[in-house]
Amino acid sequence: MAEKLAAYYRTSLEDFNRAHGLADQSQSIGNQRKVIMEYLHGSEELSGCSVLEFIDDGLTGTNTDRPQFQAMIEAARRGEVSCIVVKDLSRFGRNYLDVGDYLEHIFPFLGVRIVAVNDGYDSQNYIGMTGGMDVAFRNFMYENYSRDLSIKVRSAMQARMKDGRFVNHVPYGYRKHPSDKHQMVPDEQTAPIVREIFRSIIAGKSTTQVARELNAQGVLTPLAYKQHRLKPACQERDLMWSHVTVLNILRNIKYTGSMVNHTRESRYMRDRNQRRVPKEEWIVTEGTHEAIVTQEEYEAAQAQIRAVKKHERKPPDSSDRIFYCGHCGRKLRKSFGLDAYFACDTQLYQEGAACAGIRWSKTDLETVLLPIYRTQLELMGEQVRDLQSAFQKHPMVNWDSRLEKIDQEIARQNARKIQYYEEYRSGEMTRESFFQRKTALADRIAELQAERTKIETERQQEQEEQSERRAVQREAEAYLSASAVSSEAFKASMYDAIERVTVFSNRHIEVRWKFEDLFVKLHREERRAV
Repeated sequence: MAEKLAAYYRTSLEDFNRAHGLADQSQSIGNQRKVIMEYLHGSEELSGCSVLEFIDDGLTGTNTDRPQFQAMIEAARRGEVSCIVVKDLSRFGRNYLDVGDYLEHIFPFLGVRIVAVNDGYDSQNYIGMTGGMDVAFRNFMYENYSRDLSIKVRSAMQARMKDGRFVNHVPYGYRKHPSDKHQMVPDEQTAPIVREIFRSIIAGKSTTQVARELNAQGVLTPLAYKQHRLKPACQERDLMWSHVTVLNILRNIKYTGSMVNHTRESRYMRDRNQRRVPKEEWIVTEGTHEAIVTQEEYEAAQAQIRAVKKHERKPPDSSDRIFYCGHCGRKLRKSFGLDAYFACDTQLYQEGAACAGIRWSKTDLETVLLPIYRTQLELMGEQVRDLQSAFQKHPMVNWDSRLEKIDQEIARQNARKIQYYEEYRSGEMTRESFFQRKTALADRIAELQAERTKIETERQQEQEEQSERRAVQREAEAYLSASAVSSEAFKASMYDAIERVTVFSNRHIEVRWKFEDLFVKLHREERRAV
């Protein structure tokens, strides 16, 4: 018998961060619904069942006097619900005695199955056993232990932050102190690189120049260096320095010997949902560790960064997203002058890169792309005309008429069967003759049924083909309408029709359209014909 499913969701004031007024997203109604629906979808037994939803939003879990919870229990008493699914048992409540009573007595009496997805609990597995109370008790204790532990851990971390001890990752240029994991000291391998980055910027070099020099020297990026230290055999060699990587180092005040903590926070231990903390709430402690650069060097580097003239950026358009390098696969960077230009950034950071020859003006690209697009539209026009001609030459068969004739013939054969039986019962037909005719009728009816099935299949195939042709025609007509608009609108329609343009250094480009490439299709058909 199919289960009559109910899903129960509950949030309470306990699920909100009172200090910051932020909801705990892991306990939100949306998250609970997602967890439950994914479970049901993956369950061979429960998937496809209709689900009644009961929601108590912002109500305490210390008792069961909740409107929607009680409505769900009443539905179970009336036999409208045979299975209740929750994200975890704490959604039922935080009073383990109440939860255990429902699991051990009330729900079994009502014949209701209980599933708690995250707890891995299914009452169907505990029939005649006391597993329900055990699961509920463990769940209750874990909830309270985790909450208490989170408070204690947060307090300890706050104390360490105020003492100027780091509580997250060690920045590039430093390593953990050998005897104190909450203190850091300069890394003899990477600290000189950090100093050189600051000195180069103060001397007037750009972040791009610095990145290019580091790549030429084979210096590992911060991420590659970290990977190398953890797993030397699995070193990632394809990572490269960029102006962003250099900027991140230049802006990190920790290199002056100051510690900055509490820039992000989460509500619970191991909670991945973090929020940015306002700068005025950061915990900054000076002189907590050995500096790699002086405060004066840090300020001088910041002044150089601020002195860089910001280029006036035009708003992005649809052309910005479609151009890619054919050598490294990076999206081409758009720059402005008398014209917009597209080039690959890899050449900025790696000498001798194949990408160095990639620099196309937008005007040149459109000079190549627009005729291709126009030709594609012309081919589409021919395709539409061919489809219209096919519709006229091959009108749809009157399938209903054919099926009606078959059904009438089957009805006649069945009537004959009754007629033969009556003649046999009245003595007008011998037993042998009756069975011969009966067998012949059965064979004829089977032939008619097979013919009917064949017609049904042919009708379905034709309907699918017609539907596909109409869809192709509608798509083609939509693009063809672009050929009648102004030049700027025509360009816009072209960019909307392009999925990706891959650009190579030898001035070769490849275009991938959102529709079937009719050049490719035509070439394929010509090869088949040869």
